[in-house]
Amino acid sequence: MLYRFYLKLFLVLIYISFLPVFAIDESVITLDEGAEVPKIEKIKGYIEESPYLVNPKYRTKLEDRGIDIQSSYMTNSFVTRNRENRATKGTYQGLYNLSVDLDSEKLNLYKGGKLHILYQVGNKGRNSMEFLNTYSDMSSYDPMKSINQISELYYEQSFKDDILNLKIGKQDANADFQALGTGFEFLNLSFSFIDNTPMPLFPSQQTGIRARIKLPKEIYIQNGFYDGNLKIGAGPKSFFTGENDYLNMTEIYKLTDFKGKEGKYLIGDWIKTSDKTNYGFYAGFEQKLTDRFEDKSGGLSVFGQFGYARNSINDVPYYAGGGFVFKGITKKRKDDSVGIAFGWHQFNKILHKTEHATAEKVIELFYKIKLTEFLYIQPDIQYIMKPSGSEKDAFAFGLRTCITF
Repeated sequence: MLYRFYLKLFLVLIYISFLPVFAIDESVITLDEGAEVPKIEKIKGYIEESPYLVNPKYRTKLEDRGIDIQSSYMTNSFVTRNRENRATKGTYQGLYNLSVDLDSEKLNLYKGGKLHILYQVGNKGRNSMEFLNTYSDMSSYDPMKSINQISELYYEQSFKDDILNLKIGKQDANADFQALGTGFEFLNLSFSFIDNTPMPLFPSQQTGIRARIKLPKEIYIQNGFYDGNLKIGAGPKSFFTGENDYLNMTEIYKLTDFKGKEGKYLIGDWIKTSDKTNYGFYAGFEQKLTDRFEDKSGGLSVFGQFGYARNSINDVPYYAGGGFVFKGITKKRKDDSVGIAFGWHQFNKILHKTEHATAEKVIELFYKIKLTEFLYIQPDIQYIMKPSGSEKDAFAFGLRTCITF
């Protein structure tokens, strides 16, 4: 069975990650008498400790001159197993990203300005909403359809040491709102944002304006006003012509540093104009609990989410989720991490009466293996209980890979 193969692959990859990184041991080298012992360093990862596959020499020169170019290719492969009809299905999704950032200060123009462009090409594959009739998507980078688009094009300006920050253009709202880095580690989309919020994010980034103010004691207040059209590939036309509704988001968050352990705590609300005004509020947090290693690069982190959306309009008026991520499995695997998370989607009373939908729950477990500075693989298992609140339980076995060029 295909799902058994993926389960075995998951266990094998974990085993391999604990093997010593291939190295050259000076003790096994024999030389002629009187010869000098050459200086040989252990080889870790790939050829060199570079965050890029290609030689970063010219990239660094461009960055020094204010031009930052980044490119990567990500794959998501899944095998799903439905417990009702025991059907096993597979899918593959690929996504190429190319971004360019122009820094106005390094370009010798003025301080605080940045122009950002993101070009993306991806193939659709199939998602869990098609496979298993789920509400949540098992992949946070699901293109939904084949795309070839400029996904983001915005200008950002910082004033007075970032006390005031403005961003205008086509953008991903999730880069600023409901953004919890610990949740981003997981594959399931529910943990990347509070998914009963109708916000523009990949692959349907939209035109908008975001303003952020920094207050004393690391407290931030931000507001975003976005095109409410979530159609993939939409341009700025509908934002200026008023052809669709609009989404307004307001959020307050605080960054903490308790005994050297960083955290983030946020609350916010949103309102979306349409024939029937839609609204909701949310809260979230992430906190590092423990440190690991002398440089404190590892340790245990926790995150939590809660969201409410108007009951009479939204299929899921209540959502809650959270989990843990532990980084630094061993000294030889300092950059590897393991995580577990749980998400709960409560369906509204109308769906409960008409389709007997109660709640969809998802549990996710992953192990992220950093093979080199520019390549990682991430085996993943998701167990979805009652997809769409009424379907039979299902499994999803996934594997994410990402390489930075």
